[in-house]
This record gives sequence, structure tokens and C-alpha cells, in this order.
Amino acid sequence: MNWHDIFIRDWHLKLIALAFSITLWSFVVGQEKAEIGLSIPLEIINLPPNLVIANDIPSNVEIRVFGPRSIIRNIAAQNLTKVIDLKDASPGKMVIHLAADDFSLPGGVKVLRIKPSIIEIELQPLLRKTVPVRPTLVNKPAPGYEVEKVIVQPLATQISGPAKEVSKIKELVLSPVDLTGARSTFTAIATPNLQKLRISVEGTSKFRVTVYIRPKKGTRKIRHVPVRIFQGPYKVSVWPTEVTVKLCGEIPSLNKLHIEDINVSVNATSLKPGKYVVEPEAKGPPGFECLEIIPKKVQIRVSREKIR
Repeated sequence: MNWHDIFIRDWHLKLIALAFSITLWSFVVGQEKAEIGLSIPLEIINLPPNLVIANDIPSNVEIRVFGPRSIIRNIAAQNLTKVIDLKDASPGKMVIHLAADDFSLPGGVKVLRIKPSIIEIELQPLLRKTVPVRPTLVNKPAPGYEVEKVIVQPLATQISGPAKEVSKIKELVLSPVDLTGARSTFTAIATPNLQKLRISVEGTSKFRVTVYIRPKKGTRKIRHVPVRIFQGPYKVSVWPTEVTVKLCGEIPSLNKLHIEDINVSVNATSLKPGKYVVEPEAKGPPGFECLEIIPKKVQIRVSREKIR
């Protein structure tokens, strides 16, 4: 077969193919070009079960591409993903260099920029262990109240992560429990605070924090409490007629006390006429203790005049 026969045989099919190629070439070369940025997710697969990624790696790779506008538009609509296969990985640091060939792009499209172009992955042995949890309290209860005790349930949980990091963790700090204005015992749900920690919680992740609130103990001086006299057959006078009483008790209840709630008295029923210096007695409502009477002693005068 000579060259003439090669060109003449099936000439109509060859002509159609040539026309199609010219048309396609004209379409690709002749149409308007465009440049866009794409954010391509990174997907890690086949991570060995005994290893864990110990450093921060980007979740996406940003690339800049250039090509025919119609093709570029179609690329933007596709869900492109860059897969990194760690099937044969071992402990240590891996350095992955990204190039234009790593992305499945149609012909005629050029990659202008890849950011980042280098990805480092540090792999460490996976460690699991059980650690206690510690509650965190913020702000203060209502005035006159205090925290008696705090109980957390459960007391511990299991964590996992890079061996170097997990081995350093002695306890997990829980999210803050707000005490603002608390006047009674309450229970809140707290979760582990994992900020800046590259670990996972495999055990319990919600904890019941019960905060026991009780009134504070304190003291209060109540002034101008009248001194009452228990008299016998004779008339009796007392000086001073009013004293100050210092009481101890729960602060919220102390703040509600009034002069009428305190009883200060002297017993002169068995005294004969004359002058005496005595210590009065003070009594308050149940739950309060009298610490001091000021002045400690009062003067009483029993007259010879009898009570009619």
C-alpha cells in the first residue's frame, strides 16, 4: 500500500475526524480564559489503629488554577478531594510534597499555585489511660453564703491520643460551673475542657457536678437592747437601761434579727434593798449563740419601797 492509498482510503471518515479535532481545538484555544481559587479538602485514610496524628495539619489545600472559563466553571462545581493514604505509615514524621499532578484536573487547566505545597504529618503511638477530673467554679454565691463541698460523678474518664501528650496529663479540668447568686445546693453538667489538647475522650464526657451551698457563719452586734428586770417585793432600777449584744450565727439569719428578738434580763427577785453590780443574761432565737454583752455588768438599785 502506498501513501496515496493511505490518504484516499476511508477519506470521508478521516475528514470528519479532522474537522472534529479542528473544532475542538478551536473551542479550547479560542474561548475566554479564567483564573480561580479552589479549596480542596484533605482526607486521611488507612491510619494504622496503633498510631495517631500528633500535630496540626491543614484541613484544606488552596490551589489557584487557570484555563478555559467553561472548564474552570465545571471544576468549581465538582467535589474534589485530596486523599493521603497512610496504609504503610510508621511512627515518626512524614513530609508530603504536593504537585500539580496530585490533583485530578482536566486537560487545558494549569495549576498556578498550591498552598501549602508541603504537608508534615507527625505520627506517634496511640496511648489510652484513665485520668481523674477536676471541677472548676467561677464567681461567688449570694452574699452570706459559701461553698461547703463539691462532688463530681463520675470521678474519672478514659482518654486517648499521642503517647507523649497523654503521658503528661494527670487530670482533666472540667468546664466552669457558675456560682453567681447561689443560695442552695444545686447540680450542673460539665464537660472536659480540651482546649490546646490533642486528645480524645473515649469514656464519659458529661459529669454531674453537685455544689453544696450553706450559709456563712458570722457575728453581729445589736445595739440598744433594753435590760429587763425580774423584780421581787421591792422596786428595782437598772443602769444602763440598754446594752449591746454580740451574737454568732448564720449570716443571712443574723441580718434579719431585730432588737425585739433579743432578751436581756437581770433577776432581782431575791435581792434586798441596796446597790448591786450584776451580769445580765442574754438569750436569742434558736440557732444563735450570745458571745458578749457590752457592758458586761450593770448596776441595779433595790429601793426600800415595796411594789403595791
